[in-house]
Amino acid sequence: MKQIMVSGVGGQSVRVISHALALALQQLGYYVTLLYDYDSAIRGGKIVAYLKFAEEPIDNPHIDKADILLMLADKEKGLVAQKTVCDSGLCTDEEIPFGQLGVERFGRAIFGNMIALGHLLRMVDVDIEKFDLRKSLPKAMQDDNVRAVQAGYDLNLWED
Repeated sequence: MKQIMVSGVGGQSVRVISHALALALQQLGYYVTLLYDYDSAIRGGKIVAYLKFAEEPIDNPHIDKADILLMLADKEKGLVAQKTVCDSGLCTDEEIPFGQLGVERFGRAIFGNMIALGHLLRMVDVDIEKFDLRKSLPKAMQDDNVRAVQAGYDLNLWED
């Protein structure tokens, strides 16, 4: 069983990232649970997605300590994970400038979130060739989103 948390603020696509990951994992035959904790504010309020997936049914969707935490904003304190991946300036673990990469490679910071999804898919050992990524992503800007997910999946900052 793998446990993942995605943390950020409203407007950063935390729900899109976690929902797309859940749909992709379901396509691959995994059992998946996905819960959200968020403020009532539409933009700027904290949001955390808690996702578990396994080859067997999941009894309890609660997560105390995740295998991976993807942190897009520093709004939620106290989240615990074995591995933390953060947008620049948010932690001392693995930092990746997702927003900056979105601007540099796709012209808009929002694509940094799809780059983050691609990197997360790589981290959980999901082969993106084995499912239909388009079925997991919103229809708006789908071609650009697919390219951004692929860029995150292939991300190697040391070669750039």
